[in-house]
Amino acid sequence: MNSSTTTFVDQLPRLLPDDELVQLAAGLTAVPSFTGQETPLAFHVRNVLARNDIHAYHQEVQPGRLQTIARLGPERGTPALLLNGHLDMDPLGRDFPGEPFAARRDGDRLYGAGLHNMKSGLAAILGAAIAVRRSGIGLERPLLLEFVVGELQGGVGTRHALRSGLTADAAVVPEPYSVRRVITRTAGVHKFAIVVRGITAHTSRHHEGVDAVAILRRVLDLLDTADLGLHNDEFPPLPRHQVASLIAGRGEGHDFSGVSYCSDKATALIDLRYPPPYEPHQVSKAIDAVLDRARDAFPQAQIAMEHPVDPRFRVGGTDMPPMDMPADCAVVRDIAELLPQVSDFRVEETGLALPYSYCGNDTTHLSRAGIECCLFGPRGDTPDTEHHVLISEMRACADTLALLAARRCG
Repeated sequence: MNSSTTTFVDQLPRLLPDDELVQLAAGLTAVPSFTGQETPLAFHVRNVLARNDIHAYHQEVQPGRLQTIARLGPERGTPALLLNGHLDMDPLGRDFPGEPFAARRDGDRLYGAGLHNMKSGLAAILGAAIAVRRSGIGLERPLLLEFVVGELQGGVGTRHALRSGLTADAAVVPEPYSVRRVITRTAGVHKFAIVVRGITAHTSRHHEGVDAVAILRRVLDLLDTADLGLHNDEFPPLPRHQVASLIAGRGEGHDFSGVSYCSDKATALIDLRYPPPYEPHQVSKAIDAVLDRARDAFPQAQIAMEHPVDPRFRVGGTDMPPMDMPADCAVVRDIAELLPQVSDFRVEETGLALPYSYCGNDTTHLSRAGIECCLFGPRGDTPDTEHHVLISEMRACADTLALLAARRCG
């Protein structure tokens, strides 16, 4: 390291104290941001940036649905580094401990809804950017920040940002796979619906109907036992699918009230993970081959795959194919070198890291746009990993990203 970089490393705890980083994360937690409802958090992020003398603006991805973009350094030129994170959070399970939107600290653990995926990563981005701004380092090339919507829908926000012309030489997405890992190879995510339409009939005349629920159950059994042929020995046991939601009732709206009649529409919402080198059109073809068998077995029903899924379910919206970048690319090497300079952590895995590489994320869109990128973000610990983040990892991530920005842009 040169002397200026050494000084910056020494300054980091003063530029952004631990308590302030925790408060950044707590502030993000306090704003619910379920998929499709990210706009209040986009305003919150923009306000945090403005208070720290970082200019930001909103992009309207869909009417009334905003994401936040910021840029440090020169106004012109391609950014040397992009830090990208998603605003949308997962739905809450029944077992979430305590008040979900009030962050709670317990030693090195910070509990709160959405911190796992991925508000702790957003806090790390904010912390890194604030530290760079406060350091007074003169950036010779821009640092780009993206706080995007709809990653859980396949990456609609990042796709929108790319279409608007935003790009960079390299990118880091701090998804929650631990600072001990820098991941460059991930599965594809195919979110789709299987929809069965039958004929409704009263319970007293059940034989006159075509029960959509009964047929959907049989179709899902076929899918469970089918070999889709989408195999890669490096990604066992993919392909893997999960039937996450079942909806059935009468009419196109699945009216639930007519329980004296068999359902004439039944829908299964499904998440399927598949390995490289396969592409979305190959996945759709493999699924449709299974459905052809079902159509032959149940000709009295209409059986269809919907991809993308009906927007009212807030599932999918854009394809998220696999991401497959070299494990030894320059941004990975930089992170592995810089992390030990600001923390007690070391990078232990790079490239493919199972089971974490079964994830899908926005790096797929960034990499396909020609941006060298990776996953590197804070995580919690067992057994309740998805309910908290380790503050030490969040700190290590923020400081590493700050140092990475100083190296690449300064």
